[in-house]
Amino acid sequence: MKFRHFWSGTILALAVVIIAAPAVAQRPPQTQGDPREAVALNPVEAEKMLAGMRTYLETIQGIVAALAENDTSRIPPIARKSGAKMLEEVAPTTGLKTPMGFSMMSFDTHDKFDKLADKAAKGASRSELLTDLRDIMGNCISCHATYRLAP
Repeated sequence: MKFRHFWSGTILALAVVIIAAPAVAQRPPQTQGDPREAVALNPVEAEKMLAGMRTYLETIQGIVAALAENDTSRIPPIARKSGAKMLEEVAPTTGLKTPMGFSMMSFDTHDKFDKLADKAAKGASRSELLTDLRDIMGNCISCHATYRLAP
């Protein structure tokens, strides 16, 4: 009887290790004191990702400037710079290296920029556009609070 419990426990433990090992192996160790999940990319991929984030900031600044000047007609082409078309420049292998939550948030953010562009093109109010921009910024803040580039 003890022998059977030993093997059933051992098999269960091995199954847990086999199932969990790939997930653990894909995550680089955390930097001491930084609880955010690491995104491990090679230097070229990391630079492209950082360039994309700078494009987000430039896009947001352009949208804010257009709203401040009450010229929403400028917003569609500005917002599209950070829309889904941006993803065409990302190698599929890079996407496979990022955590699922990171990828989903990225897709959602690009989609939000495209939707904001569509709303601006259809004459949405400044308030509606600011609400969409608020939601985009929420994604940015959430992403930076949750993930970090691995050294």
